[in-house]
Amino acid sequence: MRALLLEMLAAERGPEAIELVLQMLRQIGDRNAHLELEQERLLRKHLGRTSEKISPQQLSLLKQLLGEPSDDAAVAEATLAPPEVELPETHTPKRKKGHGRRALPEHLPRVEIIHTVPEAERACPTCGGARACIGHEQSEVLEFVPASFKVEVHKREKLACSACAEGVATAPAPDKVIEKGRPGPGLPAQVVVAKYADHLPLTRQRTLYLREGVELPVSTLTDWVTAVHSTIAPLCVRIGEHAIVSHVLQADDTGINVLDQDAPGGAKRGHLWCYVGDATWASFTHTPDWRKEGPQSYLAARRGWLVADAYKGYDGLFTRPGATPVEVACWAHARRPFAELALGGDARAAPVIELVRKLYEIEECARLDGVSPEERQARRQRESLPLVDAITAACITARQQHPPSDPLAKAAGYVINQNGALRRFLEDGLLPIDNTLTERRLRPIATGRKNYLFCGSDARAERAASMYTLLGTCAMAGVDPRAYLTDVLRKLETQRWPWSRLDELLPPNWAKTAPDSARIPTSR
Repeated sequence: MRALLLEMLAAERGPEAIELVLQMLRQIGDRNAHLELEQERLLRKHLGRTSEKISPQQLSLLKQLLGEPSDDAAVAEATLAPPEVELPETHTPKRKKGHGRRALPEHLPRVEIIHTVPEAERACPTCGGARACIGHEQSEVLEFVPASFKVEVHKREKLACSACAEGVATAPAPDKVIEKGRPGPGLPAQVVVAKYADHLPLTRQRTLYLREGVELPVSTLTDWVTAVHSTIAPLCVRIGEHAIVSHVLQADDTGINVLDQDAPGGAKRGHLWCYVGDATWASFTHTPDWRKEGPQSYLAARRGWLVADAYKGYDGLFTRPGATPVEVACWAHARRPFAELALGGDARAAPVIELVRKLYEIEECARLDGVSPEERQARRQRESLPLVDAITAACITARQQHPPSDPLAKAAGYVINQNGALRRFLEDGLLPIDNTLTERRLRPIATGRKNYLFCGSDARAERAASMYTLLGTCAMAGVDPRAYLTDVLRKLETQRWPWSRLDELLPPNWAKTAPDSARIPTSR
């Protein structure tokens, strides 16, 4: 390069040499900016917070950077300036502030402890007579009682004739949750909930039980989990059937390590797929890989709305002949690359983030106002549609003004490519603006796999999917999974529950008659 520049200067081609150097510097600067952004993203992923929220102060600073009197800022401002459209006025929803401590749950047992006035203070200081009790000042203290085991001794009455000493009659033996097993329904329910909801591997549970003086081998606990899975499998199938015919179906997936001797390193990456129907049913399935055949097999009978990300494995569903699912894209996915740019200090993403924030303000206001789906759709057409048009126009301009390798152009390209699906939420007030509900249902799996690290086989991964199906649906129904499983195991195994009434045991239906002690805040 040195020789080339000297040759160009000797040939009196100075302006051409300067332009060549500037072009190289621009290329190096663009590449460095891209690498710095990628480095920031990776560092934030592994060391920083995972939240994509951008404070108003930070967003304001980024917008100020766009107004700096420099050429680069002017170009960025012109590139991503929203088109001249009249945007609707939106108001930030007011959040209710808390008012002191919450009352302790009424269903907890109360133990009264009487504190008496010391003997030296019981006499009246004026006349010396005994003072009478006129009441008590009351306060409550929340205490914890460690979980404990108990042994139920079942005594079966035996009758015999005292005259002839023949024909002994014995009371029938009670049915057991596990044939020839010792546990009552509450113990296997506790093991399953601790393993799949609280992310405690069976080896750790064994240690906890040893503290209570009860030794339960891991092999025994494994047998109990298998028995529970066999019992609740029909309920999981029914949850999947309800999900697939829901008005709105949401889909997402996450990876999970599965032991496989034939795979490099002795493990392969399987996938757990979550399908949430009408924010009520959470159906999980497992596939040994990430191929499209897995989700397409489950969704073969799907008709109607399908909220999903841009995974290419879904594409065949939306283009097949005949009745097909209708693709609805996720605005959280569309916003994410712009948020990464902004968190990395790239001010060019600020205008789009501001527009998307207004979209979410409209949704939050509708939620707080408790409007009907019809009114929500009307608000979206009136207030959200101009914002979506502004975002689309800004992304088209960014795509035209920046090379395809530019991170901003890539972020804008996602919005442009998914534009039709991103607009679908405007067509139905029941459609969510994003797919974060499914992501929240997958979050326990991401937490759990940090503890148990892997599934022992594809069969165990499928069993885990069934357990997550039941527990995830319990979470959305707002019921305590341990109380639910205890009652369901008792009814299915010891009370011979009729299969014709199986739907009554599904978590949303069971919650209608559940006691207050079995209710928890709804996890949506």
